[in-house]
Amino acid sequence: MKNPLRKRLLRELKNDIGKYLVIFLFMTATIGFVSGFLVADESMLYAYDDSFEKYNVENGNFTTEQKLTDNQRTRLEKEKVTIYENFYKDEDADTDLDSEPESTIRLFKTRTEVNLVCLMKGKMPQQKDEIAIDRMYADNNELKVGDTVKSGKKTFRITGLVALSDYSALFQNNNDTMFDAVKFGVAIVTDKDFEALNQVKVQYNYAWIYDKKPATEKKEKKMAEDLMEDMADIVTMESFVPQYQNQSIHFTGDDMGSDRAMIVMLLYIVMAILAFVFGITISNTIRKEAGVIGTLRASGYTRRELILHYMALPVVITLIGALVGNILGYTVLKQVCAGMYYGSYSLPTYVTVWNAEAFWMTTVVPVIIMLVINYGILHYKLRLSPLKFIRRDLSSRKQKRAVHLSLSLIHISE
Repeated sequence: MKNPLRKRLLRELKNDIGKYLVIFLFMTATIGFVSGFLVADESMLYAYDDSFEKYNVENGNFTTEQKLTDNQRTRLEKEKVTIYENFYKDEDADTDLDSEPESTIRLFKTRTEVNLVCLMKGKMPQQKDEIAIDRMYADNNELKVGDTVKSGKKTFRITGLVALSDYSALFQNNNDTMFDAVKFGVAIVTDKDFEALNQVKVQYNYAWIYDKKPATEKKEKKMAEDLMEDMADIVTMESFVPQYQNQSIHFTGDDMGSDRAMIVMLLYIVMAILAFVFGITISNTIRKEAGVIGTLRASGYTRRELILHYMALPVVITLIGALVGNILGYTVLKQVCAGMYYGSYSLPTYVTVWNAEAFWMTTVVPVIIMLVINYGILHYKLRLSPLKFIRRDLSSRKQKRAVHLSLSLIHISE
């Protein structure tokens, strides 16, 4: 025999359709945003972590006053590292926008061995006066492929938008508290154009790669300290920055990891609040239908059956909201959240990574939160006896017995 309580679900939904609809839309939007964020965050982190090997990111860099001699380079590489030239020049750049102040652009030669470049749009510079600039710097200064950038008397034509693997966060100086991707950018030019620029401005920066990379961060720090001491005996250094201290490389990954925990916690707090809102709505329904509940209990329906009945709508709405939210998150909102990251960091092109963890965190956990909180509320509300429900006496307090007072007459003498 079918449970007649099921027929009441549509009636209960209809009576509170406004409340349920608002909760459903808010829940769907929240889960959709969090789902899209988790998918974008996981995909971005995967692309970021993969870039260290894919683009052969340096283990550190140092800057010298003069260019290394062959003898100095040979002695340095005896310390079980490989040294690569990574010279650059900081030039004033005019983006042809009157409303924007002049910015600084850091020019590098075409890279073929270390700190490789991700081409995101267009093509790499091949001819004279061609340049590929950082994608984020271009967006912030309203530049696109085909536009021009002036540096002094020299004009470069933008042929491509790129992301440099060692500049995911555009710090001009490693000691800066925050980066500024509007007034500072990085770019690639041809070797000939680089040599034609003012040689006085050349910064003799070198990147190194360990012959055998350290397995732990502790070993990496020890190797960096030893290497710095050995280098100091060979060459005069202006700066020495191991990878783990390089903000341009690690700031992005550290920030993305912290955002994830905050967003997940926000989702669970919102779901707990919505569960209590459902609980208040159900409590009002129980108050209205107290007589019916008492009759059902007296007819043989158990408290467990009534709890399952009143939990059905919140759980079903949560499940549908989670499924619809995940569909939106994995499609439309994923792009929105990825755009937020691309608006803050100069990341390489990413590929969407589908993972079960995001689905579990945005579907299973919200349903569990809804089940636990509503079960607790219903278990408390339906603990009264059938007779109390029939009488609509939903007070849990015990009625106090009447106290008989013996009053003595006080005669007042006139």
